[in-house]
Amino acid sequence: MLIRLLLVTLAFAFVADACATDSEGKRLAYVLGCVNCHHQTPRDIINAPPLVIVQSYSIEQFRVLLRSGVTSTDRNLADIGSIMGVVAIEQFSYLTDDEISLIYDFFSKDWTQAMALEEESKIPSLYKFDEEAVE
Repeated sequence: MLIRLLLVTLAFAFVADACATDSEGKRLAYVLGCVNCHHQTPRDIINAPPLVIVQSYSIEQFRVLLRSGVTSTDRNLADIGSIMGVVAIEQFSYLTDDEISLIYDFFSKDWTQAMALEEESKIPSLYKFDEEAVE
């Protein structure tokens, strides 16, 4: 009986830990602004690729991208003045391996095109402004 209780307790702990990990990766992706730049900002302001691109990266390539701004095709985004290159060096380079893994897992396993489209549908409401105030 004690062994069964221990196994059930361990199973619940494993599931709870897995759920926390999934939500932590999503939380980081939103807090760091990944979704904002890549899906909630009009393309004429920031022309960032859809985040499904992460699914074409290995975890090591993704770590290099977030820490140095160098893509999986060896394009140095900082050298060409890309916002991603600057943000990678100035901000994302401070992320731990675990934090990068959480973000990578979220985008490579849970992020979908439907989620991207849902975020992009928010753009008109996010960028409304008073046209009279501009004149």
